[in-house]
Amino acid sequence: MNPAHNRIAWQPPRPLWRGTTSFSRAPQLLRFASDEFMEQMIATLDEDPAAISRLVAKPETWHTPMAENESSDLIQRVPIPAPVANTKRRLRLGISRPASPPPAPAPESPLKLYQPAHMRHYLVAGSLTCAVPGLPEHILAGSQERVGYVIRRLLPASASPSGDQTKVEFAFIQEGDEQRWQRVADAGSSENVLAPGEEILPLFRLPHRDEVGRARGLWTGVIPVGRRDDYHAKPVDRTVVALAAGQQAALRPGARAAPAPSKSARLTRFKMEVAEPWKAMIRAAAKASDDLRASSSATARQRFDFNLQFQMQSWLILLDLADWLEAYLPRVWTAVKASSPDGLSGNEFTLFQRLEAAHASELVVPMRDPANQLSTTGNLKPMAPSLVSALSQVRAAGVREMLEGKTTHYAAVGALAREADWPPFHFPLAGLDTANMAKGPFAGVIAGLTEPQIEGDAAVVETPAAIPPGGPDPEALDKFTALVGRALPAQSEADVQPVPFALKLRDSLIATAGDDGLFVIRFVHLNRDCGPLHPPTLSEPTEKFRMASFFDPDAPVRPIRITLPLDTSPAGLRKYGRGTAFVLSDMLCGQVQRAKGLGLVDLIRQVLPAPLHKDLDMGNGGGCKGSGEVEIGMICSLSIPIITICALLLLIIIVMLLDFIFRWLPWFILCLPIPGLKGKKGATA
Repeated sequence: MNPAHNRIAWQPPRPLWRGTTSFSRAPQLLRFASDEFMEQMIATLDEDPAAISRLVAKPETWHTPMAENESSDLIQRVPIPAPVANTKRRLRLGISRPASPPPAPAPESPLKLYQPAHMRHYLVAGSLTCAVPGLPEHILAGSQERVGYVIRRLLPASASPSGDQTKVEFAFIQEGDEQRWQRVADAGSSENVLAPGEEILPLFRLPHRDEVGRARGLWTGVIPVGRRDDYHAKPVDRTVVALAAGQQAALRPGARAAPAPSKSARLTRFKMEVAEPWKAMIRAAAKASDDLRASSSATARQRFDFNLQFQMQSWLILLDLADWLEAYLPRVWTAVKASSPDGLSGNEFTLFQRLEAAHASELVVPMRDPANQLSTTGNLKPMAPSLVSALSQVRAAGVREMLEGKTTHYAAVGALAREADWPPFHFPLAGLDTANMAKGPFAGVIAGLTEPQIEGDAAVVETPAAIPPGGPDPEALDKFTALVGRALPAQSEADVQPVPFALKLRDSLIATAGDDGLFVIRFVHLNRDCGPLHPPTLSEPTEKFRMASFFDPDAPVRPIRITLPLDTSPAGLRKYGRGTAFVLSDMLCGQVQRAKGLGLVDLIRQVLPAPLHKDLDMGNGGGCKGSGEVEIGMICSLSIPIITICALLLLIIIVMLLDFIFRWLPWFILCLPIPGLKGKKGATA
């Protein structure tokens, strides 16, 4: 502990002290409208330090720019001899102009900071002084002293809408790969403290001289407005952790608290790999049902093709479901392999019952050969009697290798040819029955289930909507997900695949619903020679501000020029080299070749009703083959200028097509004539 501790104080930038006391004691936000912002800042401090008052940020939009108080360009773009430059500076400083008064904050419209993509850059500046009369500048004594700044987010003190909605400061905590916003202080206590683990951003010192030639320094930092989306996406923790507690925890790095028991990560993996793909299949089956029932020329072959597509997807989902059960519900998986619920009880027993009750009997006939649907023997493959049987068969020896090694689709070509390198059973999780209605085993797994949520785990499922008459409701499958979640034991999930970013973002958006995204900045001084009685020194908070999103409607527009080829005749375009290479595997090569055989009319007729409807028979896929049936890939070299022209034309076409939804065409494009801009030199204007 340092007994001779000097009191430190943060003040606004020293050049703003000259001739005015209007600026608060907090650091100030400086705004620049050029990518040369650092050169401008250095030149301003060198030529006329008090002129930074004209750089203090104030509200602006692209149609009401901050123009009336702009600082002049003081960068020396022409070399000037040192004696002349010093004389010029002394004359400028001899005018003794006071700093311009600060802009009055608009209480109803907090300051908004824009991103570098909007041609805006922001610095935060302040002076570090000794808290003694005269406020002399404090010079850092050595490596034991450190300065920086922290960004604080202003959020309601209570997460409940009916609780305390007073805005308090939250610190941005960085612990390993985990980032979060954590409340700084309890109600009634000062927020002028540092939170343990709080991210401290760097400051750098800009030297300058005052009006009498004395050397001074200004601590400055770049505000990372480009991290706006990252800041808004982080979770919120309203628990207060004192700095002393964080220091004590740092002395015991191996004594980290064990994570709370949970089931969210495992259940999220179930939803991502099984439940959501299954729901997508149900939606696709319902859409196919509507299309076929609306068509007067629907055939059994069309229904058969749809069902084969659903069957191939179902095999893969069944494989993922079997893997998940084996990893996280081993007793249920053992019962599935034995086809017996012996040893199961409670929610695990109920889950096995639902799996046993799920069947696809209504899809037996539609999964037969359309030309011989009445045959019950030797007609394609047998239907698994239940979801339990299907799960057991999909994990039979060699089935995984069959599915994951295929390069073609399970289409009518291979199914009717009785290809042996596909699984030996059928069990579509969704499909079309003989009346072209969407059916499947999803009805069996949710039959009798009424509880849509899991007690003690809020991040699972929401209450599903009622099943509409005449069609399946994919969201009702959330009841089955809830049953799976209730069968899971709550435990540490340190070894489970992390929760996807989208789910974390969803939880963060829910926790900060209605938040207007207010931030402040505080400067920090730390001295490792000082003990617990002299904690880090924080400045007063800056003016409140928001960070603009990339597509903020108020953001200024950065000029961007995209150059297109001038000579677009065949003779001119042939001169451009093809320097971009695309490497295609044999499978992708085959898919590209099949797509090249399609025309726009074919694609349009595929979605039109009869009599204009035309089916697209793409076969069962496969890769490109050369002479001797050798599988080959390709390297394709493309012309970037032609791609750029195509991108522009496709953009215009798509914008015009979607105008009937968005009505955006009047605000899309503005074209101005350029006389004499010709594509070919010497051509007649």
